[in-house]
Amino acid sequence: MLKHQYEMFAIKDHESIQYIVSRLQVILNILRSLGSTVSQYEINKIIRILPAKWRAQETALRTSKDLEAMPLEELVGILTIYEQVIKNDAGSTKGKSLALKSSQKNVKNVSSKAL
Repeated sequence: MLKHQYEMFAIKDHESIQYIVSRLQVILNILRSLGSTVSQYEINKIIRILPAKWRAQETALRTSKDLEAMPLEELVGILTIYEQVIKNDAGSTKGKSLALKSSQKNVKNVSSKAL
């Protein structure tokens, strides 16, 4: 039953990294207390099930780090920092829009040069 819970572990978009890791740790601690062994790579499965907004960080971690050897604490630290970056970016762009001005003169010059 617990092994199945671990295998079906999923993350929801609104969950914080700390909450996700807490849920995972509960399952892992119970599995360990029952004598199951879980490899570091299996523990770091969290990186494989992150929501789409984490894709950039997931790609960076996969290409730059050895996930099989990375301690969970280091992974959590990296993900927590990235989570703060995502929150800060969302807060700083909320309510702002970017408008680019176009000049008809520049458009005419470009189109006449292309001919």
